[in-house]
Amino acid sequence: METKTTIIKEEIGRGTRGGPYIYVVDGKELVHISDYATKRMPDKYKVVYEVPMDKIVGKVLYCFDFSRSGGASLRKCKIEDFEDGLPKKYEYYELLGKRIHEIRDLKFRIRDPKLLSLITQFKQSFMPMIQEIKQYERTRGFRISFMRHEERLQNAFEDPEVYYFTFMSLPKDRSRISSLKVTRRWIYQLWMLKLLCDALRVSEFKGHVYEGKPYWWIEQGSGLSTAIAGTPFGDITFWLEFQPSRYAHMLGMFMRRRVSIRPDIVAAKGCFERTKEFINSKRRIDLIIECKEDPFDAWRNEIKSQILPYQETFKPNNFIIASLEYVPDIEKKKLEYRGIKVVDDLRVNSRNIITFYNLVREQFEIS
Repeated sequence: METKTTIIKEEIGRGTRGGPYIYVVDGKELVHISDYATKRMPDKYKVVYEVPMDKIVGKVLYCFDFSRSGGASLRKCKIEDFEDGLPKKYEYYELLGKRIHEIRDLKFRIRDPKLLSLITQFKQSFMPMIQEIKQYERTRGFRISFMRHEERLQNAFEDPEVYYFTFMSLPKDRSRISSLKVTRRWIYQLWMLKLLCDALRVSEFKGHVYEGKPYWWIEQGSGLSTAIAGTPFGDITFWLEFQPSRYAHMLGMFMRRRVSIRPDIVAAKGCFERTKEFINSKRRIDLIIECKEDPFDAWRNEIKSQILPYQETFKPNNFIIASLEYVPDIEKKKLEYRGIKVVDDLRVNSRNIITFYNLVREQFEIS
């Protein structure tokens, strides 16, 4: 007797701006529909799965769906509710955050041990950073504004449970790793900016103000600076992912090679709301900080492809590499010979935080 099958369609290529991504509840696991499929048929911007009905009939299915702006929704249904590859009926269709209580005890099936390791590290190392940043935000009386494409970063700050179910809803482990690594990078940059502000003894944030409250503007390559602060060294302007001009990131298209144009953290004496104001001032950058949250071997090649080109292009007065992981002493000495200081093992409660503070203060006192 021929087994009855049904088709299920998923949009591909849009990450957490696509979907729906279909998962079957198997015990305490969320198992992607592809694990049950007997046939996978790519169809332009979609993938079509052919699934035997008897494998999942009666089981609970969750559909993780994202708007083009990145908003996350959750649908609960059964395979019997599907028609032409998509659920036509469902028990509910609500914002993910409103249903997180229902799925919080479920975990996604993972095959790649690297992903498991990154998730463990995220909980142990990056979540404490988020807590420190949020505490700093409260005590200093400013607000962090996540702009445009930073929805996953905002999820991580506002509700870690929702964040887990957004990036992990991507069907492939390598896509999950890629999404998580982007969030890790931003968190480490924000935490290092917080450490920089501590080192410079920031007394207040000024410049960007909304409804009477200052804010940090978080957006890659923005025409606005990230924040402006009052310090004992005078007003200092900060940028995350500094981009000197709107179209600078397109240089690689014309030069047929990767062009590094966005230093992680830039600090300059003075008050500059807009990046263009700083460029027009002809002032030199006082400090560039490159943040490295991966092990040294993962970014070793970036010394030649990124870090040294930053130093040559921007000619900052000072340059620091802030590394979460250990950097071999011989590599530190090579970089210091080129005028680039390295502070490693920079994580929450590390003794090297004091080393970083002293180095920053020393450099700003000299400049």
